[in-house]
Amino acid sequence: MKLQTRLVLTFSFLLLLVVAVVGAVVVGSTRGVLVGSIDEDLTVIQTGIKDKFLNSNDLLEQVTLTVDPNRPAVKSPQALVIVDVQARTVTGQPSGFTDAPDPLPNIETFAALVAKGEIATISAEDGSLNYRAFAWVTDTEEIGVWAVPMGEIDSAISDLIQQFVLTALVVAALGALATWWAVRRELKPVDQMVDTATAIAGGDLTQRVEVATSSVELGRLGTALNDMLVQIEDAITDEQQAKERLTDFVADASHELRTPIAAVLGYSELYRQGALAESKDIDNAMRRIGTETSRMERLVADLLLLARLDRPHSLEPTSVNLADVVRDAATNSEAIDPEYPITVDSADSVRVKGDEQRLTQVVANLLANARVHTPKGTAVSISLREEADQVIMDVIDDGPGLPDDDTGKLFERFYRIDSSRSRETGGAGLGLAIVAAIVAAHNGTIDATNQDGHGARVTVSLPVDV
Repeated sequence: MKLQTRLVLTFSFLLLLVVAVVGAVVVGSTRGVLVGSIDEDLTVIQTGIKDKFLNSNDLLEQVTLTVDPNRPAVKSPQALVIVDVQARTVTGQPSGFTDAPDPLPNIETFAALVAKGEIATISAEDGSLNYRAFAWVTDTEEIGVWAVPMGEIDSAISDLIQQFVLTALVVAALGALATWWAVRRELKPVDQMVDTATAIAGGDLTQRVEVATSSVELGRLGTALNDMLVQIEDAITDEQQAKERLTDFVADASHELRTPIAAVLGYSELYRQGALAESKDIDNAMRRIGTETSRMERLVADLLLLARLDRPHSLEPTSVNLADVVRDAATNSEAIDPEYPITVDSADSVRVKGDEQRLTQVVANLLANARVHTPKGTAVSISLREEADQVIMDVIDDGPGLPDDDTGKLFERFYRIDSSRSRETGGAGLGLAIVAAIVAAHNGTIDATNQDGHGARVTVSLPVDV
């Protein structure tokens, strides 16, 4: 059964229950008031009889109606019955109209009525009518019963019950209709959420839930679901991109390893076949095998480093004085090749939270990249400054700059600025990719542009150590 149907039925049942309880209270109260009014009159009469204000014959004379066919029928509001000790009716005056009198009270109840000594409800002889009555023993040892019919009260109560039943049905119908409309209106966003979830399950991750404005709770639910869907879509997109990067990475790594492996196999095969007869040829082959093996070792080391950097918590962060790291890296670079002068513009202490060894690798790789891709004598400058909660490091060279098509791909793995550059001088294209991975692991950013009046400009932003 649908939720909407259950809610409508439940609310309709509650309405019926409320109307039934109210009806029972009203009917009971009304009946009590009407019966109480009769009992008050009977109490006055009962008191008069007990005080001998009237004897049985006097009472009978007062209540006996004369039937005159020439006149309209007269109605008696009460019945008076006197029975002897053998429970035989001595005389009786029925209630009701003279031309259609009510049935007399059931004389079998008289003895119990006398024993009770109070006003009680008894039935008529044929059971079609109820009376409120009291009994007493007359001065002639007979039993007298004074009874007031309750037909009008029972009829009024019956009409009242019918009215409540009709009212209950109308209220239940209107309540069910109103509940159905309200529930359908309020649950419409839920149906839309179901449709959206179905579409998403079918593969359409761009679907979003329409945020409800009629209900605060459903509005919050819709907003939460949309936020969750955005995260799910981003996660799936990231996973797909990661798979694509992994596929490209494996393909590029295989391509990069193929050349040195082929060289090692070639020289090994020449040596095995005895094609290297002279010692100088053997020495050259061994040298080339060693060179290619070293290249493979460096490539594997770089790949392992990138794999480790891709994992969370791959660093051991401490408080690092980045100014010292930059000055040491600049000194090392000038020692490697003095023809690339380096200037450093920085305060004595610029602290960041990070891994000192990896940050040293960042600066060293950027300086090595400048040496590889600029002509001899190119000046390089490094500046450090703090902006808000970030430390900004700019590495600027006076070389020819970057081709416009390369700035967006510069930090991709196995990407080379000059595709024609030999692997001996240009490397495998992992240096800047490692730099970008280390910066990202430090929750930083890196960007490369062309500096007006200079060459390439690489900007690294790292969180400051507070």
